This record gives sequence, structure tokens and C-alpha cells, in this order.
Amino acid sequence: MYNKIIMNIFSNPKNSGRISKPDGIADLYNAEQTAHVEFSLRIESGIIMQCKFRAQANPYITAVCSKITEMVTGRMANMLYIDSMSVKKALEDESDIDIEFCLDCLKGAVRDYQEKLEKSSR
Repeated sequence: MYNKIIMNIFSNPKNSGRISKPDGIADLYNAEQTAHVEFSLRIESGIIMQCKFRAQANPYITAVCSKITEMVTGRMANMLYIDSMSVKKALEDESDIDIEFCLDCLKGAVRDYQEKLEKSSR
């Protein structure tokens, strides 16, 4: 059902866990896929220095989250663009599973960071 890349990442996910005192954090639950995902970020000078995830989900969603953390580390938080097709391409998988909620969770963590930044500058 899952390809070798997905099963390898699922067995050895990168960046799993939670950042202590994150600059941005968000979590989402997808009832349709019975998946719960959380992203936490450490951001310095607008650059995502560290991104971690926690997921209670199937191997595909776990692999997606792990791959997302790798794809966004080192990128500017306010110019972050990542889409489901680029993630699927990186996983060499074209499954019909909707992963937009994983990306929405990541965007929520960035939004949390931006809101905290705005509050601290007032």
C-alpha cells in the first residue's frame, strides 16, 4: 500500500517531537483521516531554523509531516510557499490522500509566530 520511501520515513522520521518554547505552534485534527498533527517552529530573524512535528496518523501522513519539516527548514517564514504536489513529488507518491491539512497546520504555526511577533512589537 505504501511505497518504500514512505515506509522508510515512517520507520525513521526526521524532526519528530516538539520544540521546547516554540516561536510558533499549531495543531489540527482531521476526523476524516483520523489524524492529529502538530508543528512547532523555532524562528530566528524570520528564518525557520528548526521545525518539528508530532503526528498520530497513518504512515503516509507521518511521512508527509517529516518531509515538510525538511522542506521548510532554512526558509523565510513570511515567504513560505509549499504545496501538496511538491511534497508528493518528494515522496515519489501520487496517492489521493489529502495532505492539505498538514500544510494548513504548518501555516497555522507560522501564523502563530507572526501574531506573537506583532504583539511583542506593540
